[in-house]
Amino acid sequence: MARLGKERITARMHTNDTEALLRFNVTKQRIVEICNRDFEDDPFDEAKDYSTWNRALNGKEVWEGIVASIDSLMTDQTAHPRKYLPDAGPPKVDLHLWMKQIGGATWWRDVLCFSASQSTFNAWFSGRPMASDKVAEVKDAVDQWWSKVMYACERAEYASLGRELCEASYRERHAHGLVSYFYTKVIEEGLDVDNARCLFVDLHDKAFRHHTRLIDLSDPVDPLVPIESVHSDFLRREYGEKFDEMHAQGYPDAIPKGPPPFDQQPWYVDSKWGDRRNEECPKDLNECLYGLWYRSKHRHVWNEQERRLELVLEIVEVSPDGETWLPANERQKQGWDPGTFYFMKHLHETGETPVNAYTRERQEVEAKIRDIKGKIERSGNASGDAASLLAELTSFYREIETLNS
Repeated sequence: MARLGKERITARMHTNDTEALLRFNVTKQRIVEICNRDFEDDPFDEAKDYSTWNRALNGKEVWEGIVASIDSLMTDQTAHPRKYLPDAGPPKVDLHLWMKQIGGATWWRDVLCFSASQSTFNAWFSGRPMASDKVAEVKDAVDQWWSKVMYACERAEYASLGRELCEASYRERHAHGLVSYFYTKVIEEGLDVDNARCLFVDLHDKAFRHHTRLIDLSDPVDPLVPIESVHSDFLRREYGEKFDEMHAQGYPDAIPKGPPPFDQQPWYVDSKWGDRRNEECPKDLNECLYGLWYRSKHRHVWNEQERRLELVLEIVEVSPDGETWLPANERQKQGWDPGTFYFMKHLHETGETPVNAYTRERQEVEAKIRDIKGKIERSGNASGDAASLLAELTSFYREIETLNS
């Protein structure tokens, strides 16, 4: 539920979700650390204190951004659990250090029920020696546990693949849609058509006829729960017919994984940077580039992940006059800085679209000119102030000329 407070909307999360998150993350501290990364990376926000997250996880009312962050984490961990676990499996050396990435000594012993006493296991977990047979027992149990976790991850991510492929297929000619995926499987990789058909049907089945639970690391079983339906056989036949139609049509609009023929030769373009009038944020960030010519190297490359040609641009030389060229230094290679951070900072703080320093200064001078003109009109030619006002007006016009130079 959510309500509108004096300053911001609040919300609360269901404690069932907290329990599910703790079964995968083991501790609240880990949930907090992961969620706080987004706030730490936000230049206009900051990490939230533990008590705020703890209130949210306990089902208390908090700012809705906190709840949204936790909801987002749960969704991603359910769909892509592997990315939140250690990159490699249990090692032979320093196994206890690897285990600490997941849980503490008490958690591990409760889950895997080692024969070593809690005190003995705690000592080994802290880095002290333990009998070799006890260490071997721990290693064997952790290996078996890890295999179950990896199977659970594969199942969750397999269902997520099906959903993501189907969702992408709603967009016209998509690199990550079903048609492109199965074109690669059958045409480019040589997967047997019958096996591809079975895969197509099964991906749809797991995507739409199964619910995915967040994995419980203390009991890592298959996270996919079938959704009972009297139409199951009908739907599977329909999925198969959909594949047959796609295959018969030759995978229309598929985007191959391999690149089409394209010119890989680079070409060069000479251009000229502007001056402070061309700055895109409230600060003058590109003074060292004002008025310089630059030569950029252009070339096309194939992005295999996105299955598309991309243009790569590299600034290689600069010139003060367009005739004498020198190798570009590191700053010049970066090119014109649009000042996105300062643009967004100003927009965030004021709610107004920012202008660059040149425009701001010109607007200030123009306002002064309008003010002086108004005073002159009101004073009349007989006023003794007219001469000084005209002199002041002239100085402001000169200031405008200086800004434009």
